[in-house]
Amino acid sequence: MLLVKLGYRNLWRNRRRTLLTMLATSVATALLILTLGIYDGMLWDMVEGATELYHGHVKITAPGYLDNYQIYQTIPDDGLRNEIMADPRVVGAAGRVRGYALLSYARGEDSRTNPAELFGIDPEAERTVTVLHEHVTEGSFIDDSSGNQMLLGKGLAKLLDAAVGGEVVAMGQGADGSIAAEIFTVAGIIDTNDPGRDSMLAVVGKKKLQTMFVLEGRIHELSIALRRSLEAESWAERHAGMFGDLEVTPWNTFLPQIGQILEVWGTMKLVFALIFYFAVVLVSANTMYMALLERMREFGIMAAIGLRQRLLSRLVVLEGFIMSGIAGIAGGIVGIAFSFYFRDHYIDLSRFISQITYAETVLQPRLRTYPALGNMLMPVVVIVVLGVIVALFPARRLRRHKPVDVLREV
Repeated sequence: MLLVKLGYRNLWRNRRRTLLTMLATSVATALLILTLGIYDGMLWDMVEGATELYHGHVKITAPGYLDNYQIYQTIPDDGLRNEIMADPRVVGAAGRVRGYALLSYARGEDSRTNPAELFGIDPEAERTVTVLHEHVTEGSFIDDSSGNQMLLGKGLAKLLDAAVGGEVVAMGQGADGSIAAEIFTVAGIIDTNDPGRDSMLAVVGKKKLQTMFVLEGRIHELSIALRRSLEAESWAERHAGMFGDLEVTPWNTFLPQIGQILEVWGTMKLVFALIFYFAVVLVSANTMYMALLERMREFGIMAAIGLRQRLLSRLVVLEGFIMSGIAGIAGGIVGIAFSFYFRDHYIDLSRFISQITYAETVLQPRLRTYPALGNMLMPVVVIVVLGVIVALFPARRLRRHKPVDVLREV
């Protein structure tokens, strides 16, 4: 405890230098926490834009379905959803049917035709997996799985020159090779923020699409939403083989580009953190060496009256630990506070840049943080450890000096 008291008092003997060093270290720690949170926020905006808006976190499909999307590659639409919903890590599950057809709007010379993907959903179940219902810009979301309502993607509605309340004729080929035809009423226009998807997407009721494509009792995929999107891969691995020969695929597999970004981001985060830490080490090393040179006479006298040089070295290291500890904790508190604040109060950049579409998702023009535990604790811990490491160099130099030589020099 005596060394702790001495170390703390020694730090404030040159108050201005200590405060400036601690301020620089604190600001660097806070900025690093905030910056890592912002980058993670951008990354998870991309993940959520793909999984929570359209895909879901995990898909259960027939073998090979996600490779070619053949209409006959189906799975039973039975009690599998209820079985999965019993898992406490699952928040929602919804069966889906997909098919392709030509859509025609209006008649005569004014008619327009365009190919589209018919996306059959159960409106109630889909609300537990995605937020499609929150992206209806005109009209209303479909409310019946077996009705003739249809939602048109924003781009597709423009290509067809369709309006809410109009009728769309859909023609395609059923799973048995027969002609599939149906008339739908446009209930609303939907904007998923992905122009490519919106120019092809037509959302209809699942049961109606099953009847149209002769797929009664069959679906193409069961989409699952988990409480934490990061658990998708482990959940899929644990349940692989539990549903016969069905494939269980996590989002980072059927969205490989985003999965690759996640892998690269780990390395980028390390490089980015090293740049911050390098600046902190330079500032801290300068402070510790200046303090050592100023107090060489003091250390020589203390050693001459009997204080072991080993204890003097410990004192220097302890001072580095106290200084970096106080600065790291203070910077950590500020950085964490700002991270949680900007999580709920993001900075809107839509006036300066537009949204970016990439890999079936959208990067929103905003700065929002994602307060991950590792991003908040790692900078604080590393700053404290670096403070101790930096203090070891002057402490090692002090330990090699003899008291007589030190007093002669000063």
